[in-house]
Amino acid sequence: MIRSIFLVFFFLSFSHQNLVAQRFSLQEATCSEAFSLYLGDAELPVFSVSSERPFLTIAKGEEQVKYKMASFHFKDKQKAACYDPHIHTIDRSAKQIDIKGHFGDCDCDFELCFSLEEDASVRLHLALSDTTYNRINLRFKSTADERIYGLGEQFSHVEFKGKKPFMFTEENGLGRGDKKITGLAKLAGASGNEYTSYFPIPFFMTNKNRGLSLHNTQYSAFDFSNDNSIQVELWHHVLEAQLYNGNAPLDILETYTAQTGRFHPLPDWAYGTWMGMQGGSEKAHKIVKEAKAAGNPIRAIWIQDWVGKRKTRFGSQLWWHWEPHEESYPNFKQFCADMNAQDVKVLGYINSFLANEGSLCEHAIEKGYFVKNEKGEDYLLATAGFPAYLVDLTNPEAFEWLKGIIKTNMIDNGLSGWMADFAEWLPYDAVLYNGADPKAYHNQYPVDWARLNREAIEEAGKLGEIVFFMRSGFTGSSKYSTLFWMGDQMTSWGKHDGFGSTMNALLSSSLSGISYNHSDVGGYTNVNIPFFKFSRSRELFYRWCEMNAFTSVYRTHEGLIPDKNIQPYTDAESIAVFAKFGKIHYKLKDYFKIFGELAAQKGQPVCRHTLLNYPDDVLAHRADEQFMVGTDLLVAPVLDEGAEEVRLYLPPGEWSHAFNGTRLSGGRWHTVAAPLGEPAVFILQGGEHEGVLEEAFEGIAD
Repeated sequence: MIRSIFLVFFFLSFSHQNLVAQRFSLQEATCSEAFSLYLGDAELPVFSVSSERPFLTIAKGEEQVKYKMASFHFKDKQKAACYDPHIHTIDRSAKQIDIKGHFGDCDCDFELCFSLEEDASVRLHLALSDTTYNRINLRFKSTADERIYGLGEQFSHVEFKGKKPFMFTEENGLGRGDKKITGLAKLAGASGNEYTSYFPIPFFMTNKNRGLSLHNTQYSAFDFSNDNSIQVELWHHVLEAQLYNGNAPLDILETYTAQTGRFHPLPDWAYGTWMGMQGGSEKAHKIVKEAKAAGNPIRAIWIQDWVGKRKTRFGSQLWWHWEPHEESYPNFKQFCADMNAQDVKVLGYINSFLANEGSLCEHAIEKGYFVKNEKGEDYLLATAGFPAYLVDLTNPEAFEWLKGIIKTNMIDNGLSGWMADFAEWLPYDAVLYNGADPKAYHNQYPVDWARLNREAIEEAGKLGEIVFFMRSGFTGSSKYSTLFWMGDQMTSWGKHDGFGSTMNALLSSSLSGISYNHSDVGGYTNVNIPFFKFSRSRELFYRWCEMNAFTSVYRTHEGLIPDKNIQPYTDAESIAVFAKFGKIHYKLKDYFKIFGELAAQKGQPVCRHTLLNYPDDVLAHRADEQFMVGTDLLVAPVLDEGAEEVRLYLPPGEWSHAFNGTRLSGGRWHTVAAPLGEPAVFILQGGEHEGVLEEAFEGIAD
């Protein structure tokens, strides 16, 4: 029962250098404390607590975790919950406010500290005196019209008001709610759901120009389901966060990315076509020759099978031992040199596993380089097709050893980049070399995997020349990775795990500090069993080409079962279509580079949600099936099978169709014809970069 206490109202204003109390009063009441925190000249508080419900509750929790091939299923049992926080003291200084209190219904003190940072964000520190209370739920005020954006790379949603997303990196899941395939995936324990993500980030910002990021790596969740409040749940006894205000969303992104990391500009060659292929050196030379003959500006081939392949029940999969496969690519170093002589870079593949056989695996076992289980044994994981071990990145010697493999077997052999795959597989009950808690380190593992790859190219003196691309990440990954891709979509039109999901992922990542992102042209995951057959159709492949021609990188993947998919080299027609959009992408190189520099300098995304350019335009906030490249190019891809038109929103101004020259006025929605080969792409007339764009599209329709 809540007893009579003092109700404390304090309204604080933060300038860039000072923390000044503007209004302070006390009165007796029978409810929890309430306060609002203002930053700068913002009209709305950056953090505001209601007096109607407790702003802080805590509990003791114990989770039950089911784990299968990096799909995690949590059930949490909580006890000894406390709902009655009382503020006892408030200490203020020029740059800090300390609030100390106690829970009236349990023997636990709390300290809540707000500290002004030099960049005018506010550090929030919340700690409990009794560390056995390992569930924190912090609640602050919202409004019904406050829209929520960000939360990393999300595949089912772009805006989160009314949602309850959680932050835990794992396999994305198969189907994720798309009809037909999801039921089958559930039987296998790998269906995922609307919030499973390779790359969640506990950061959000709102249309009210405020934001929050958690620094914790433990499991966390957000509850935006109540119109009037936002709840942050953390499975730990100390919560660390940052609060942001800005005049516009790009201001918040600039501050946030300055703290968490920004991308290095891509090299020139990265704006050419990246052709995904497998099958050995002879096939590679043949496909490159055909593509170039069609005018495709091939600047890289991505041969993930540089390590060799094996057949499994899931399809054609790689050998996970990181050495060249001499049978497929005889004299691999010379093969890379020959391709380089044709102005074609060679890209490979690696992950932080080793298959449970081969000399590298034997060496790692001997040296104790793998993650251990609770019995102290090397943790053998059942991956999709074969067992493997995961390298323990908390072991400095193992970290340096794997980094050395990249430098020696990959960079020294002539690779100019690679897919740095996986990193979301660390088991929740793993035993780590440095004694770290695996529950906290799980989300940190992909960040360290990115750091390992980054250090390898830096130590080789190749930063700015080599590009590695990742699917998994967490807060801080952007500081190290040079590029991201969206992981394994189905070769389908699905909205949650097919082509449609890439739009959600592109937009949400652009609102989360991920400046460079792209997807596999055509998708990856095939299914070829009775009554469940998914393969890449010609129409799907062409529509995917149309979309990805306007993302940071234009790269294909053959897919899980290559011979069931239309490929960029299948026949003359597919070669021609793939080449057409490859030429468009490459002709946009100078335009892409302008915004690549802004990504490095200010953390702005290259491809972005329309609202970032038009934050005061309410209609732009709801344009979730289109994106902008920089400030002057708007793209609305066809995302539905058989469709030949799209509905899009053009912001205020005059816009010209890049393919047919049609002029349309902005500030309204339009339905635009989009036959195959002529996607709805519009150039802002009078925009700063109109000339560069007009030149890029000149004659392209021919």
